[in-house]
Amino acid sequence: MARQTFANETPVAIDAGPPSTVTSSIEVAGLDGATVDDVAVVVDVEHTWDGDLTLSVIDPGGVRVVLADRRGGRNDHFRQTRFDAAAPASILNADPPFQGAFRPEGDLGMLRNAPAEGTWTLEVRDRAFQDGGTLRSWSLDIATSAPAAPAFEIDVRFRGGLTAAQQATFALAAARWSQIIVSDLPDVQVGGETVDDVVIEAEGVPIDGPGRTLGQAGPTRLRPGTFLPAWGVMSFDTADLAQMEDDGSLARVIMHEMGHVLGFGTIWGHLGLRQGAGTVNPRFTGANAMREFAALREATAAEAVPLANVGGPGTIDSHWREAVFGNELMTGFLDTGVNPISRLTIGALEDMGYDVDYGAADPYTLPSSLMLAIMGVGAEHADHGGHGIILVPDQVVLPPEALV
Repeated sequence: MARQTFANETPVAIDAGPPSTVTSSIEVAGLDGATVDDVAVVVDVEHTWDGDLTLSVIDPGGVRVVLADRRGGRNDHFRQTRFDAAAPASILNADPPFQGAFRPEGDLGMLRNAPAEGTWTLEVRDRAFQDGGTLRSWSLDIATSAPAAPAFEIDVRFRGGLTAAQQATFALAAARWSQIIVSDLPDVQVGGETVDDVVIEAEGVPIDGPGRTLGQAGPTRLRPGTFLPAWGVMSFDTADLAQMEDDGSLARVIMHEMGHVLGFGTIWGHLGLRQGAGTVNPRFTGANAMREFAALREATAAEAVPLANVGGPGTIDSHWREAVFGNELMTGFLDTGVNPISRLTIGALEDMGYDVDYGAADPYTLPSSLMLAIMGVGAEHADHGGHGIILVPDQVVLPPEALV
């Protein structure tokens, strides 16, 4: 893994007039096609009212990560502020002036596996009248590695209605899941086509505008015997897609829903991995997930893992319980900032029949009751960050002769 710094030190004025947006670009080149392992962003911004500003970084594929959204007050400034996913403090809880390193509001980890070369953009959106300032400089600290062909192939096929940046977000999610699931599945015939390992049809379609039906996502064709998905769909309302891009939640939603297409929560009934469905205390009973749950609790005895017991039909019984696991990616509600994929989720994938790499897990610990309260657990108004409900498509188990 190599690490390099790229900078733009040309000042850009932020007009003290009506709301406006300024951008500054950094051209990253000479990395021989390497992909991102880790990236941190350092910004130096002067502004008479920092609480007016939304700062975002946009990678060469158009994937946006919100760094800070209307934080601070009068003349607090961002003085060589480093946004780093590994920083001990979050910008959400920081006191201005913002000096030092902070975890951003969005998740820079979502840019992992993206092409590093190309044009990176810092966007500074001034969202109020009167106050102005200057984007003095900014830089990227990028760790990269050579791309590797995955053993587990997720073939995302775009069926229209998605921008280039949205398609890039799907590709990043597929690459991340292929780091976690590490072995090939048996080929299978679907509609006369040989599939290795799973095909996902992705599209954007007009449905009902923002905030109601977000779309549908899940497997549609399952392998005989193992019930592991061979084909699935991810279809989203174009209005919600645009809104999620704007608020920086798109990558988290795509990553989460792709997990469901791979079978998380959607094939557990076939595999007998769930008990108490429809009760106040549904549980996941896979041995590997139970072991990881015990490790998180620092307990010696394994115990079935609590599943979501609140929410709509697309949430209840098919996610980890938010009141226990907080910001873990596969709970029923998205949280601001990092939504890690824990060893618990990877254990559940192994229970479902996948070969997995636990070393690909994100750092994660069970949140305390105080942290759950700070996250706002218990006050969620809707799944997927309030963008609407996700419908689960019908599933068909392929006949035994479909295996190649």
